[in-house]
Order: sequence, then structure tokens, then C-alpha cells
Amino acid sequence: MKDQLTRRRMIQGASVLGATALAAPAIIGRARAESRSLNVWSYDGFITDAFREAFSDQTGIDVNVRLVSDQAEQFNLMAAEKGDFSADIVCVAGHRFYQFIDADFLEPIDMGQLDNWSLVQTEFAKAEWVSRRDRVWGVPVVVVSTGLIYNTEVLDRPTSLSAMFDEANTGTTSYQIQDFFPLVMNYLGYDGTGSSYAGNTDIAQRAVDATRDFLIEHKNKVRRYYDAATEVQQMMLTGDVALAAGSSGPAAQLILEGFPVGFTIPREGGLAYAYGFNIARNAKNMENAYAFLNALLSSPENGAAMVRSTGFNSAMKGVEELLTDAERKVLSLSDEERSHLTWVDVETAAFIFDLVDKAAEEIRAA
Repeated sequence: MKDQLTRRRMIQGASVLGATALAAPAIIGRARAESRSLNVWSYDGFITDAFREAFSDQTGIDVNVRLVSDQAEQFNLMAAEKGDFSADIVCVAGHRFYQFIDADFLEPIDMGQLDNWSLVQTEFAKAEWVSRRDRVWGVPVVVVSTGLIYNTEVLDRPTSLSAMFDEANTGTTSYQIQDFFPLVMNYLGYDGTGSSYAGNTDIAQRAVDATRDFLIEHKNKVRRYYDAATEVQQMMLTGDVALAAGSSGPAAQLILEGFPVGFTIPREGGLAYAYGFNIARNAKNMENAYAFLNALLSSPENGAAMVRSTGFNSAMKGVEELLTDAERKVLSLSDEERSHLTWVDVETAAFIFDLVDKAAEEIRAA
């Protein structure tokens, strides 16, 4: 018990220690705006304490952060506000951009007000999901891969997603349903990206229904579904779970802290996508939102700080050179694992996520 408590305190303090050890991030000049506040919906660790404090000190703008746990939650919150959005900036995954754009939740980026776009890595700055109707809709900040997180003292490196459904692992697994769902679709022989189902909702629905039923059938293997990355980290540290489906970030943080954790992409595949910061339509603090984005992109130091606080790779140029050898090693995947990754493409199959969100609720209720 003593060791469990110690580990819990260590991981809770990891992002704080990482933030205070950083040099003050580079910030643009004082923003000129009547309002002195900015409301941001973000995932944990995307905005470090050091960055927020330096930004506020140098601009006079108070950054109010509301943490979100998944894209469906954020989408539903914005839908409930019916256009009178309380957030100025939201954090949207690249494979969900189109869903938020089509719902008229986002403001296209005015590139004339974004001074440091050139610091975004070219492959992300020119990615198909960043632009639509000849407009840019967000600033990519981190790159995520999804796979399996495992306790190296309990399990050998799992090579297949079948480990998540092995009777030997009953009651010791965990996953976030929406994120895990596409991987299981691939495992069952369906298309987890949904791109091949474009224009054929019936086939997509059958694939989603079959995957939903499979996950309900194997629900006894799950110790607990999680929402936030910190939840799966705590469960790994306390020994409540030995195997979890999740993203590279939480695993990297644990590995860098010296815990017996590994991360791998199973042979059935994993998904890759990026998260970005987007401006809400008709944001009440629009000028402050651009001040924030410009400040974030003003130096690769800010990207390195985000890498250390999340464990995700950065979408900014010049960040890798600021990382230690150990950090670069943990954040990299083997050529074999990279070959199993698929970038999510929802331009032709945006509907798949509506189906998955509904299925996730049915799995929880079963």
C-alpha cells in the first residue's frame, strides 16, 4: 500500500515538476484587447502551468482552462450551448475536425492574424484534415498513436489485440470506449477508419453493431472503462489493471518516470491522429485567442514543454532537438510498429463517429 501511494503521488506531480523546471516560454508582445480573459477547453497537460503563467504575466490575459476527457463530450457540450459558446478555444482531434466544422462550431483561422504558422511541421500544416473549403480550421499541436499499454512485470509484450480478450486477463484490462472501438473493428476484420464505408451507412452500421456486440460479450474482461488519461495511469500504477488500450502519451509519461510499463502497436493495427487548438465560432475573446495561438507557436520550447507534460509527439518544428536522448527513445516507435499505424481519414466517412458514439453509450448501459 505504501508503494502504491508513493507511485500515485509521483505521477500526480509529474506534470507539475516538468512545468516548473522549464524556462519561461517565449511569448509575443502584449495583446491589445478590451477583455482580459480567455476560455479554453483542453486536455490535461496541453497547457502547462509555466506557459499559462508566462502568457498571463506578459499579456494581462487570464487563461481559464476547462479540462475535457473526450471528443464526444466536447461536441455535446458545444451542441448544448446552441451557438452561444462559453469557450474561445477548443481542442479538437484531426479526425474530428469535419464533425465540428459541419456542425458550425468552429471559426476558420484568419491566417493574417497567425504570425507563426511556419513553425508547424509541414506534413501537418498541409494535412488534408487541417483545411477545408480552402480555409485552415485549427493549429495542430501534438501527434498521437493508439495501441496497447502493458505492465512489463506482469505481461510479455503483447503482439495482438487478442490479449485484451484473453480469459487469463479477465478483470485486468481497461480502455476508453470510443478510442478502442476502431481498433476492435480492425481486429474483427472491419474498417476501423470507416473510409471504405463512405456512402453506405447500412454496411457501416452493421460493422459497428457487430463490434458493439463483441465488446459487450467481453465486458467481463474490463476492470473499468476510463475517460481521462490520468485514470489509466493510476490503474496501471496501483496494479488494478495490467493491460490497457490507450494512446502513446500516458505510456510515455510512465516510462520516463521509471515505472515498469511498455507501449506497442498490435499487428492488427493502431490509429494515428493529431490534436489541435481551434477557435470557437464567434468567440467572445477572439483577439485574445489569436494572442494565445501566436504565443504558443512563438518558440519550439513551448512544444517541448507540451511533449514533456503529455508524452505525445509535437507537431511543431524544432522540438525534437530540445528533447533528451531518453525522451526521444521513449517517444519513438519501431519501423514495424509504425507500419501498423493508419492515419484516420474521415473526409469520406465522418458519419462513422456518430455511430461509434451511440454504440459506446450502449456498451456502458449493457
